Amino acid sequence: MTPDQARTEAREVASPDVSCPQLPREEDWVPAGYTRRDVVVVADRFASFARGDRVLTLSALLTLLDSGGLRASGCHWVVHFGQGVDTADGDRLEAACGRSGGSVRLADPETFRRRPEPPAVVHKSRPENVLLAGVHSPEPARCRAELRIHRDNELVLDHHTGEHVQGIVIIEAMRQICIAQFETAIRPGLPPGAYAGVWKRIDLSFEDFLFPLPATVESLIVESDLERETHLKFRATTAMRQHGRTVATAGIEYSMIAQGRIDTLERRRADQATRAYLG
Repeated sequence: MTPDQARTEAREVASPDVSCPQLPREEDWVPAGYTRRDVVVVADRFASFARGDRVLTLSALLTLLDSGGLRASGCHWVVHFGQGVDTADGDRLEAACGRSGGSVRLADPETFRRRPEPPAVVHKSRPENVLLAGVHSPEPARCRAELRIHRDNELVLDHHTGEHVQGIVIIEAMRQICIAQFETAIRPGLPPGAYAGVWKRIDLSFEDFLFPLPATVESLIVESDLERETHLKFRATTAMRQHGRTVATAGIEYSMIAQGRIDTLERRRADQATRAYLG
């Protein structure tokens, strides 16, 4: 597996500029006398990405809303959701926008209301560690989901990345899409019982940076062996995409093994490892 070795230069976080852009975009709905301005809001966790005047942290945006600075700017502000903004944050923003006198609105209020998948769907225990929302399989072999990074996800709590999201998040999101595809599109057709994922091979290629903006994760099962219900084998191709760019791709070989069988196998291997170490 190739590690993410990409580096970004450390840059000073700039204070948000609330002046109007020089070349506003034409839009269907902008109040008379206002110029539309689009910005992205991200969790404070991604403050290094919130540079200049196009991306704001949640704290910075709430401060500007409370101060009335956006209302006085002469712009009609349209706020888009980046990564790390959860339902509670969205509710706070929506309430603050309601107090702005119509000068600020959310581009898609339903975005933050689309909750991440339940932890069991991706075989996690804590909801903040789920990286997927809106899992959809138009057919069992194809699956797609939104990337949803919680600000307290275990993979971003203690990692210096610069402005991009580290590669380990991409790898985990690809692992989760494979499990979610199994649990939502394949598992319902099997007899009752829990399964555990066992990964045999990941051939991973990073092609671009992933930033804390909306992104999607995709999985296509290209080969499967479902003859043994207690040991199902899959080969899939996965991809992370962001605004038309392919950020990373991977070929993954894995098995979904009945929980009772994997428990027995793991216990036997654990005993063997202990004896090999202690003699």
